[in-house]
Amino acid sequence: MLKKVPTQAVAPQALEGARSATGSACGAADEVKRWSTGRKRSVVLRLLRGEPVDAVSREVGVPIARLESWREMALAGMDAGL
Repeated sequence: MLKKVPTQAVAPQALEGARSATGSACGAADEVKRWSTGRKRSVVLRLLRGEPVDAVSREVGVPIARLESWREMALAGMDAGL
């Protein structure tokens, strides 16, 4: 039989760092995925090589508009570099 522990008995600090079964400290809606420059570069290179933007978008979980923005910024950077 499981023992019931009143929530007042648990220190608030212990609950703050608690993680869910998915591993995030907060809900999935609050999760923000950060993209490093290297990861963005690899995705943009795939687009520049001709992979369909909708397929890449589904695979990496990034909206098409954001991928197109990354591609435009990369092309602008190449123009500035040349």
